[in-house]
Amino acid sequence: MSDTTMYLLGALALTLYWSIRGLIGMFQRHNPILVCAYLVILFPIAYIHLLILGIFGDSKKERLKNAAAEKARFEAEVEKEKEKLR
Repeated sequence: MSDTTMYLLGALALTLYWSIRGLIGMFQRHNPILVCAYLVILFPIAYIHLLILGIFGDSKKERLKNAAAEKARFEAEVEKEKEKLR
């Protein structure tokens, strides 16, 4: 195979990987019915959105970690306010 064909296959594989990763992230973040409607009605925009999420989006572990850190920080501030009121 020529070098051009190999580059095209590599680019296609990366695009497919990022698209699937973005699709999974979209389903994890939003209502599945709305995601399906979004994909059907606005496919070109939705596909670009999937690619962007696949390339730059956070993984589920990172989102859960950030949510836990935010909750812990909020609870610490609540405790601090409770101490001030006592």
